[in-house]
Amino acid sequence: MNRGYRPLIFALALWVSAAAIGFAVEAGALRGFDVAVLLGLAVPARAAGWPVPVLLLATVLGSAAVRLPVAAAVTAALAWRRDGRGAAMLAVTTIGILFGNAGLKLIVGRARPDMLNHLAVETSLSFPSGHSSNAAAVFLALGWVLVRQGGRPGVVWPMVIALVLAVGVSRVVLGVHWPSDVIAGWCVGAGWMLVCTVLFADRAPAPRVRVL
Repeated sequence: MNRGYRPLIFALALWVSAAAIGFAVEAGALRGFDVAVLLGLAVPARAAGWPVPVLLLATVLGSAAVRLPVAAAVTAALAWRRDGRGAAMLAVTTIGILFGNAGLKLIVGRARPDMLNHLAVETSLSFPSGHSSNAAAVFLALGWVLVRQGGRPGVVWPMVIALVLAVGVSRVVLGVHWPSDVIAGWCVGAGWMLVCTVLFADRAPAPRVRVL
């Protein structure tokens, strides 16, 4: 198999996983899992106290108010440096997941959890988690850009993945998402980012034909 298409295979697997989670949610098959994980994460974290402000910060970092300006600034910087593919990849990733996730929320129509008081104000639907999907897509895309610009993968990727995970966990602890919302959001966002890496990958120059 051409290695260039491997990201598409992974993206498809992630999207199939998100769809399976969505069907399971509609069937009520994940109720026990969601309740157990939500309470298992949120109750101890709230009792300890200190994780809550840390996770509130993670939620803010994953919000549109922070995510979109950062993505716009990096896109502009890439364009200024004449990295058209990098700028286009980040812009399409950011805009695509924003509208794609909003559409999925309308399709599924899941209500937010009501088991614990919400520590963040949210009015939209629950599935998939917008913070989680957008963070996965945009922050992973930023990681891809940083590595492409010469950043060390062993430093960039652990930091980016840790931030994506923190944003998702924060949504559960704050009581505004079911765990399955978050997992599906990660799958949707990471899958879209992988598709965009293929769409905007550097193209190898065509081999020169020698004329005798």
